[in-house]
Amino acid sequence: MLFSLGHGRRVFAEADPGPVPEGVRAPCVVQGDGPPGSGRFGYYFPDATDVGATGITVQSLDALAAAMVEEDGDPAAQNSSIPPIFTYLGQFIDHDVSAGTDREIGLSTIAAPFFYPQPRAKVSTSLVNLRLGTLGLDSLYGDTPGQGAFADRLRELLRFPRDRRKMWIAFPEDVPPRRLPKPADGAADVLRLGRLVQGAIPPLPLAEIEAQSPDIRDTFLEEDGTPKVQRAILGDARNDENLIVAQLHLAFLRLHNVLVDHCDDAAVREEGGEAVFEWAQRRVRWTYQWIVINEFLPTVCDPHIVGQVLADEAPLYRAFLTHCAPPAGSLPVPLEFSVAAYRFGHSMVRGDYDFNPFFGRTTPGFPPLLPRAPFDLLFQFTGNGMPPMPTPQAGSFDKLPSNWVIDWARFVHRPPLAMPDRSARKIDTRLAPALDRMRNETDLPAEVFQKLATRNLRRGFRLNLPSAQDCIRHLDEEHGIAVRPLSLAELTGGRTGPALCDGLIEHTPLWFYVLKEAEVQANGEYLGGLGSHLVAQTLVGLIVQDPTSYWNAKGADGQRWSPPATAAMPDGDPIDSIADVLKAALVL
Repeated sequence: MLFSLGHGRRVFAEADPGPVPEGVRAPCVVQGDGPPGSGRFGYYFPDATDVGATGITVQSLDALAAAMVEEDGDPAAQNSSIPPIFTYLGQFIDHDVSAGTDREIGLSTIAAPFFYPQPRAKVSTSLVNLRLGTLGLDSLYGDTPGQGAFADRLRELLRFPRDRRKMWIAFPEDVPPRRLPKPADGAADVLRLGRLVQGAIPPLPLAEIEAQSPDIRDTFLEEDGTPKVQRAILGDARNDENLIVAQLHLAFLRLHNVLVDHCDDAAVREEGGEAVFEWAQRRVRWTYQWIVINEFLPTVCDPHIVGQVLADEAPLYRAFLTHCAPPAGSLPVPLEFSVAAYRFGHSMVRGDYDFNPFFGRTTPGFPPLLPRAPFDLLFQFTGNGMPPMPTPQAGSFDKLPSNWVIDWARFVHRPPLAMPDRSARKIDTRLAPALDRMRNETDLPAEVFQKLATRNLRRGFRLNLPSAQDCIRHLDEEHGIAVRPLSLAELTGGRTGPALCDGLIEHTPLWFYVLKEAEVQANGEYLGGLGSHLVAQTLVGLIVQDPTSYWNAKGADGQRWSPPATAAMPDGDPIDSIADVLKAALVL
């Protein structure tokens, strides 16, 4: 269970092994450091040029960030052919794999007016990953160990008390007569604190929360001591930061419960109880991993590179792992992936969405509240952002109002020609203006926190990420993986070109370069060569190197496991796409 409340809020202090001598090669992981069961971060290319020797300044990075924010113009130019669900499936995957690089504490802080890149050896031994690093859905099931007794208590409460084979989900707030269709069982919201602390014999007595540390009390109680009834109880609280991710999280919880009802293993059914829970949990995990490999990666990466990485079983990650000693049950996550390449999804975020008939294209019988759902409301209207007083568009509820239930059909299909705005934005160096004015819920100055591009570039600088050019060189020289670099004209073309100065041309920040590469090489439809390798090698590697993953399991035919036909689908087909997950979960 991870009690992170948003970007930069402190959860756990970082382990501090003390100063690292100059010239010491950065290790990947030191066995036993950090909270028990935590994962770790490392570098694919620890011997790359130190950022402090490049002449790059914070001021030059901030200028580049400002150039990346899209000016008012034709929004149609940013439409891709990618369904928008992949933006948020990507975020869901990120929350499942890593947590901790965005905390404003110690070596990862970016708020100070003057700060310097940290030695890579210090970052590798000090920065703790609060997730296990595997694609094992500990963000869904709360399985990350070592988080404390209260986290263990909440993990138990994630299970439905009247049938512990199932996960506990809840009901939306009815707002008649304006209702969206919801599952027949009505369970269309994640579990929230109000369900646990209310009633004659509450599952979680208020006194139990009051007895916790100040950080935990602040998470769940208002200043006057009353419970924050809308607070979601999740394996990773970040999954309630925006409505789309929250309802995707809900869909996976629902998938677990549906699979419990359709368990096709006779021996497991006969044993019952915990055996059925573990069977459904394993099936959900393997289905999710299958989708990451077979649908998500070919959509956001160069499909040819994905095929090559799969055939070779992610040799870059395999080499990375040989230098590491991860704690048992965890896998290390490369910072070039977590802090740079995988943040490509930020450029796919739209400023507003055709969300449902109340906040988008109308449907007879559904009076619209707004023409589209603004991005800031998708963040505001969650357990982490519920306003204290009702507003016309939002309201103040202890559970999800039914007029904010997502219409998944608008998010999962390839956008039709008649509705090209039902798409993700292109993967490129132009960010939606909404990402330049994000909610400020930390102590960071507004000009830093609210500007996503500024945060990303500063974070990469602070954590001493290798430049894109060094990544390309080391890929070739150390691993025999050739990637065509962008030409000078390609790199400096477009509206961001004039901002590339002070060493940024020779030592280009990795996050910016990955976006520019996608823009130039794939017209923003998927990642280019370097980005595809860093993303695919990492996600494939995490699955290949996990002995409990579907990749290392055998199916009924003796071959590698693949999604079987299941009675959870109306036609008995396998659940082998994200749309199928939503169908099986009865939300599409």
